[in-house]
Order: sequence, then C-alpha cells, then structure tokens
Amino acid sequence: MLKRLFHIAFVLLLLCACGSRDAQRMLDRAEAVMSDNPSQAIAVLDSIGDDGLSRSQRMRRLLLLTNAQNKCDTVFRSDSIQRLLVDYYESHGSANDRMLAHYLLGRAYFDMGEMPLSLNAYQLALADTTVTDKNYYQIVRIYAQMAKIYYHQYLLQEQIDCINQSVKFALLAKDTIGAVNNYLQKANSYDLMGKSDSVITICENVNSFFKGKGMYKQSAQDQGLLALHYIKKGMLEKAKHCLDVYEAESGFFDSNHNIEPHRTIYYSMLGEYYTTIEKYDSAEICFRKELREGKDFNNQNAASRGLALLFQKTHQPDSAAKYALYSYAMNDSVYAHMATEEVERMKAMYDYNRHLKLAEAKSLEAQATRSLVWILSLFCLSIILSLYIVILRHKKREEEMVRREENLYKRLVELEDSQKEKERFKRTIEQEQRILNSTIAKHFRDLAQKPANLPSSTDWKSMLDMISRELPSFQALLCDNQLNLRQEEMNICMLIRLRFKPKEISNLTGLSSQNVTNIRKRLLYKIYGDESGGSKDFDQRIMKIQ
Repeated sequence: MLKRLFHIAFVLLLLCACGSRDAQRMLDRAEAVMSDNPSQAIAVLDSIGDDGLSRSQRMRRLLLLTNAQNKCDTVFRSDSIQRLLVDYYESHGSANDRMLAHYLLGRAYFDMGEMPLSLNAYQLALADTTVTDKNYYQIVRIYAQMAKIYYHQYLLQEQIDCINQSVKFALLAKDTIGAVNNYLQKANSYDLMGKSDSVITICENVNSFFKGKGMYKQSAQDQGLLALHYIKKGMLEKAKHCLDVYEAESGFFDSNHNIEPHRTIYYSMLGEYYTTIEKYDSAEICFRKELREGKDFNNQNAASRGLALLFQKTHQPDSAAKYALYSYAMNDSVYAHMATEEVERMKAMYDYNRHLKLAEAKSLEAQATRSLVWILSLFCLSIILSLYIVILRHKKREEEMVRREENLYKRLVELEDSQKEKERFKRTIEQEQRILNSTIAKHFRDLAQKPANLPSSTDWKSMLDMISRELPSFQALLCDNQLNLRQEEMNICMLIRLRFKPKEISNLTGLSSQNVTNIRKRLLYKIYGDESGGSKDFDQRIMKIQ
C-alpha cells in the first residue's frame, strides 16, 4: 500500500514538473514578443493557468501581464496589483524585475492622478545603483515618464534633466532613433522658456538626423515648431520652407490642405507668417479659420491675439480692440484655471502625506486619532493657503499686464541690438572676402602652387599695402618697434592671416616646412608671451586680428 501511494505521488510530482516547464517556456515566449507585440504577449499569458505554477512563476506571469497591459495603454484604476508586485519583488527576482515593478506602480499612480506618488515610485525604480546588467530600455521609459510629469507641472528644468538622462540611456541601449525623439522633447521646454535659439538648434539637429536616415516624413512632422521660431527670429525664407515641407510631407493634411482637427494651432503660425510679410488678407483668413475650428483655449487665445495685432497693423482700432479684449478675457480665465490647478497640486501633496500617515497608522494604531487630526489640520491649512494664493494672484494680475508690456518693449530693444550685431558681423565677413579675393592675394595663391616661384619684393610690398588698408590693427602689430619682427617673420604673419597653408608658406618663402613651423612657434612667444602653445595656436590668434 505504501509503495502504491509513493508511486502515485511520484507521478503527480513528475506531471507538475512537466507542466511547470511548459509554463516557463510560455512565460519566456511572452517576454520575447513583449516589446514588438504586447497584444500577443497578453494572449500567451492569458492561456497560462495558475494550476501547477510555482509562486515565482505566478508572480512573473502577473508582472509580465501588467507590463503588457501598460504597453497597450491600459488605464489603471487601482494600484492593488502593482503594490502586490512591488512587495514580492522587493525580496525576490532580479534588480531589473524590482525596477519594472516600481515603474508599473508609478504608471498606476499616474493614471489615478497621484503625481507625487507616481514620481516617488519612479525614483524608487531608479534607486538601485549597484545593478551591473541594467535594462536600459526600461530606464529610458522611466525617465521619459518623469519628464512628462515635470512638463505638465511647468517644472521645465527638471523635465530637461530627465530628458538628458533618457537620451543617455537610449544611446547606451543603442536606440539612436529613441534617443533623438527624446532629445526633440527638450524643444517644447525651451519653447515655453522663450529660448528660440535653443529650439532652433534642437529642431535643426533632429531634422538633419532624420533626413540622413531617409525618414523624410518624420523630419517634416517636426517642421512646425521650427517654422514658428524662424518667424520669431525674422528668418522668413527658412520659415516659408519649413511651412511648405510641413504641409507637403508631414501627412497631417487632407487633399483640401486642411490640417487634422487637433493640430489647428498651425493656422496661428501661418497667420503670423503672413502678417510678418504683410499679406494681411491671407493672415486674417488663417486666424479666423483657427478661431472657427480650434475650440480649446490655446487656439482661441492665439487666434484672437493674432487678429488684434493684425488689425492694429492695418489701422482698424475697433476690430483690434474687440479681439484684444477677447484675448484679455481668455488670459483672465487662465489665472483662475491656474489658481485651481494650484489647489489641486497642493491637495495632491496632501494626499501623498495622507498615504504615508495611514501606512504608519497600521503599525501605530494607538496614534491613529491624533494622526487623523494632524492630517485634517494640514488639509485645512493647505486650502486656506491656496485661497490666499488665488486672492493674491487676482490682485497682481494688473501688475502682471504692465510687466508684460515692459517685457515686450525690452524685447524690441533686444531685437534692435541683435540687428546691430548682425550688421557688424556682416561687415566683418565682407572685409574678409575683400582681403581673400584681393588681386595680390590671388597672385600669391598662384605663386604658392610651385616651390621655386618666389614673390618679388614688389609683391611683398603690395601685400603689406593691402593689409595696411584693410587691417590697420594687423599692420600696426607687424610694424611694432618693440616686437622688432624680421622681414621673414612679417611675411609669415601676413601669409597666415590670409589663410595660406603651411606647405604654401614654405613654397612662398623658400623655407622648409619644419623651419616654418619653428618660426610660428617662436612668434607665439615673441608676440604673445606663450611658451606652452604650438604653431597652430599661433595661427588661430593671428587669424582673429581684424
């Protein structure tokens, strides 16, 4: 009898082991297709029953299933499963499993509107710095989610820091496309910060990358923001090119040239472009189309503001005042909306503290009543503080409008200064072109092609006369009595300033290449007192003299 029972038990254990191995293969298969086809992963995981699974296999199935649901954009209404996973993987599985569990808890909190708790979960997911075999793709996802939270809370520098980390780990994962897409997100932050040069730099870099990869549609879809900042900087030809590419290649427009409904802010951008080039009828059509089709705040405010500025330019004061008042009313409502958001953010912080206190209360039930009173007091205090902030902001609204006008005037002054700087730069370029394209410079370049074709003394004098006219500061340096430069040293200085290469200088002076190099190093010390630099350091300094 005992022998028979032992035999039955052995058979059952063998069947369980076989079932467990089959289940493990299914789990591995689901994990393999997770990234490319999460829906298929869900189907595989749903086909695995809990019967015959070990506890570790059941938890792994639950972890993979929750991850696949998240990849399929499932909205989580509860954190119960995610908290179960975190509790288990705090003491089981690998560090990457633990990171994934905390990440999924953060995603649940995000869907539930618990932003502080979501950030806390993401930070815990990244807390283990001892992991050597890191899942870089998962780290990229975490930093991208944190950046999203910071962006919507207008914590722009924090968002940029998270994006930098996501780019870093995407490159470590050899996901260049992902790194570039994450890098592009910084442009939105710099846009809100008013840093047009940074926006332009980022967008141009990304566009160059996508074009190099033959991804022209992807490149075209990023042209909108770039066009807006080209318009702001007065770079109208580039702005027009971006607008044309955006409409022709982005895939956002139908056959009648109408953009997708959720992208109607484009008409504001196009209207601003037409206003700038004084095509006022076209600009008005764009702004009115946006006002008609874009029903959210951003479209209504941008369209009304655009119409107000347009009518101001076309000397229609009544119409300008009408849309200016509408824009003002829209902004006025934003202050109230921002005040409400402030209350919500403070309430979220209260909720975060409440969760912590309730967790402590489980182990300290004797202090439950006192903790509850403390929490309610904090809540009342936060509500009072929020109301105070609302009232204070309301009082300061008019002051803010005055400051905006002052900032606008300041920006106009800065634009004038920028224009002056461009004019100086243009004059410098024109001067450089005159020097390099002068008759004597071209003559020397012809001579430099053959080693034995040395310039005459008349040629050298003509060179010095041209430099005296165009570069008086440089001529003064050459003729400085304190430096006491020899004729061959003066000749080499002039040739370097006219961007002749070392080999050409050797041909024009009859000196060996090594001798030319030694003279340049000696001149670096003789003119600038620099003993540590090389011949190329001397070249760079000489070529900067205007």
